[in-house]
Amino acid sequence: MREISTYVDIDAKPRIVWEVLTDFARYPDWNPYVREVTGDVRVGGTPALRTQPAKGRPVNFRARVTTVTEGIELRWAGGLPAPGLFGSDHGFALSPHNGGTRVPQDERFSGLLVPVMSSIIDRTLENFERMNQPLKDWAEAKASAEAGR
Repeated sequence: MREISTYVDIDAKPRIVWEVLTDFARYPDWNPYVREVTGDVRVGGTPALRTQPAKGRPVNFRARVTTVTEGIELRWAGGLPAPGLFGSDHGFALSPHNGGTRVPQDERFSGLLVPVMSSIIDRTLENFERMNQPLKDWAEAKASAEAGR
């Protein structure tokens, strides 16, 4: 097994950050890595995702939503159809932090192919980090707009 993680601190309440993370229709507006998500934010849902790595071609896959704790945590799992070869569990967890929100993002990889997928896993972490600043900017702009109403 191998785990990667990153986080970003955002000057917006968890409610606002949650709204941004779960508003899949707006991902193309702010998210440089996860360009499209279609499907429901509900446990058991199977959204289709399209990612655009910084280096490489777009990747399309289906995930299975495993955890939805409103305003706090969103997790989904994916992997190869053959069990035990390569799987992943990806998630966001929101927590209040210094008047705003800390948003860790992690992914756990498991299976026989993890050792040979090391460079892909490293690039995945880089792509997660590419999402941090745009997520922060988008959520803070949303918070600012709501405060100005």
